[in-house]
Amino acid sequence: MIRLAGLTVAYGYTPVLEDVAITFRNGAMTGLIGANGAGKSTLIKAAVGLLPAPGAQIDIDGTVGYMPQHADIDWDFPATLIDVALMGRTPHLRWWQWPSRTDKQIAEHMLERVGLADKRNDPISALSGGQRQRTLLARTLACEPDILILDEPFAGVDQQSQATITTILRELRDQGTTIILVHHDLAEVAELCDDVVLVANRKILAAGPTETTLTESAISELFSLP
Repeated sequence: MIRLAGLTVAYGYTPVLEDVAITFRNGAMTGLIGANGAGKSTLIKAAVGLLPAPGAQIDIDGTVGYMPQHADIDWDFPATLIDVALMGRTPHLRWWQWPSRTDKQIAEHMLERVGLADKRNDPISALSGGQRQRTLLARTLACEPDILILDEPFAGVDQQSQATITTILRELRDQGTTIILVHHDLAEVAELCDDVVLVANRKILAAGPTETTLTESAISELFSLP
């Protein structure tokens, strides 16, 4: 479960979100949509503690796996795919511990799950856009999360990568994982997500089941707001 209340975030003196309150349904896949700059990424970054939100109440029950946008990663860093996947095991390690054989097996399994086991020792600098997203997903899954939060997981991916990521997300949802994803494609959100949150004008415009919330009038209002 993840519940936010009184969430206000500003960049300098410019507010991006104001007094946001939202509860994400357990075991559901929820899509966050809105115009560019609406505050979608800011919302999830504040939820996982990457941005300060003074006075906000943030209640999270379970282990969170966060997948950032691939543009936020230094892909020239001298690391291999297995190095990146192993980073997902960090929440399960003490500060003085090295990854165990079990940790390495889990990381390798997640690379296999996203279809990149054969590239485990390749440098991340050699990856395509779709392979980068799948590598980040493998890292996120390696922490074995109860709640999966993804920021634009389909950005810049090829058809194969999109199909792989979609299949994995559906499998996880069916297994009871709570999934929250930022996505820009309304048609894909309508097909993939159980619930939807519309973000506009620093607020939550609407939230609820996709079928009843993602209406033509709501979409029109969402993208006509300043």
